[in-house]
Amino acid sequence: MPSWKKLIGSTIFGILGTITLAKPVCAAVCPRGIGGCVYPGRCFLFTDMDSNSLCDYTRTAITQVTQTPVPVVDAPPVTPLVDAVQATQIVPDPVTYGFFNLVHISPVFIGVLLFLLVSAVLIYILKSGKTGVKLRSKGPLLATSSLFALGISEIIIYLLMEGTVPGMPFALVYMLAGVPLIAYLWKKESLDKPVALLVLVLSTTAGFVFLSPIMPMEFIGLVLLASGSGVLVPAIIAILVVLAISLLVGRVFCGHICPVGAVQELASFIPLKKIDIRDTRIPEIIRLTVFIAVVAGGVYLIDLMKYTGAYDFFSLALTAGFFIFAALLLLSVFLYRPVCRFLCPYGVLFSLLSYFSRYRLNRTSACINCRKCERVCPVHVAGAGVSKRECYLCGRCTETCPVEGAIRYEKP
Repeated sequence: MPSWKKLIGSTIFGILGTITLAKPVCAAVCPRGIGGCVYPGRCFLFTDMDSNSLCDYTRTAITQVTQTPVPVVDAPPVTPLVDAVQATQIVPDPVTYGFFNLVHISPVFIGVLLFLLVSAVLIYILKSGKTGVKLRSKGPLLATSSLFALGISEIIIYLLMEGTVPGMPFALVYMLAGVPLIAYLWKKESLDKPVALLVLVLSTTAGFVFLSPIMPMEFIGLVLLASGSGVLVPAIIAILVVLAISLLVGRVFCGHICPVGAVQELASFIPLKKIDIRDTRIPEIIRLTVFIAVVAGGVYLIDLMKYTGAYDFFSLALTAGFFIFAALLLLSVFLYRPVCRFLCPYGVLFSLLSYFSRYRLNRTSACINCRKCERVCPVHVAGAGVSKRECYLCGRCTETCPVEGAIRYEKP
């Protein structure tokens, strides 16, 4: 089995290679008021109540189009050159053309078939035991293969459709299905470090490919909805569902599914000296201040989170925002999840709901009080009796614990 340094290096190169497959989104197509976002849009905020094919949130949205009649000028008849057109026409391969045409006509049907095929292949590979992944029973085996098959099949179908559909529905399916599947793996103690690392790679790749939902950037949708000026679109409903699920499973979404969190978690594995903030109140106070500012700005249609550059980074648009988020990502090599812990307004909501979550990492009677978990926890919430609202389920405590079953993901 390869060492962790080689595995991390291979993972980073794998991400870079996969990112090159993702078609960059045009920087001129902006869903947040910078430009005219046309149908089908590039984020879940797209809504068109006046049926003008422009997002109602954009500054260039109009409600009426005035057509000026164009005078008709008689033109000499043109004889169609049928023979010449047929001579220069390239006839596509019927097998290839038929397959791609079928993907565009029936993406759901092809996606389901691809999901089943990839699931079968993954089940065979995982059951062989050659990967070194230990799955305790059939349930975790099916959950693990389903999670990766879902993400892989969605990415393939989306890329085959060449951007003719928005990535939002694909991202939402992955989000809504991924959270309970990962929570189930935690409950069954089957989320080993190799599996967790590959989940982070998959979620990061999905962020580049689908470009949605980049959670810190989507918060203004909830602000507009709460202020009465937004629309309850399906994507916002899905995000509200994920928030509600956190009452049951904790911060599974933040820890494993959100691409912004996933890419920071991957960066944190780079073995360099870390900046340790032992007072957990400092990040929460700063984030609460940012939360209040973002809400106040959202009421006046000012999206402060766009200045983090997360959207530009995942769209691979070489703008100032891209380099701002790249700097934040570089910071996450030394400081654990700076965007999640200091800037993300969703972090306030997830933290509050996770405080009451039914399932969380808890010490059991098998604990020998060696305190190794407390020393490796990057957010210092592994201590006995400490609230787990800031626990990102990174798995460092369970990996370090010398006693099997001393830390379990269960009801307190």
